[in-house]
Amino acid sequence: AVNPIMSQTAVTWQTVVMAYDIWSYFPGTSEPPVNWAAPGFDDSSWPTGPGGIGYGDGDDATLTGQVGSLYLRKYFSLTDTSVISDMLLYVDFDDGFVAYINGHEVARANIGVSGSRPAFNEFAILNTFEARIPSGGTPARFLLGKEMMKGVVNEGNNILALQVHNWNETSSDLSSSTYLI
Repeated sequence: AVNPIMSQTAVTWQTVVMAYDIWSYFPGTSEPPVNWAAPGFDDSSWPTGPGGIGYGDGDDATLTGQVGSLYLRKYFSLTDTSVISDMLLYVDFDDGFVAYINGHEVARANIGVSGSRPAFNEFAILNTFEARIPSGGTPARFLLGKEMMKGVVNEGNNILALQVHNWNETSSDLSSSTYLI
């Protein structure tokens, strides 16, 4: 019998967005422009600050004040998309969110119907989601497979955008810390 030569391909992970990176953000006191999650949107008038971004629970580097929702944007660059087999999105949130890459929805939790963008004044479904990192936990993880990423990520610049929603307008906290690997 002939033994086939086995080759192993090294698997490496690269973090392209860190929670503590500088993000552009828009407090959700009104509806942002319809193209806010798209790569070409000009967010230069939005405030910026390091993540996590939110208020009220002591784990945020940038404080927004009490808002019902928050819109976030972070550019990242990819050199060779052909070598990407999977991407992992980790989101530590309170209370619900939707994530987009280049304007395409890639993940959501505890808010609305998949495929429709929640309004700025729409609330998360349940009040059971709390940020996990401050208590030593692991944030929610979403696998973004190669097939899902076809036509979504580009070589060069890309934009990761999130909208984070509170459970009600008087909630004592709102959190968002996000990693893309």
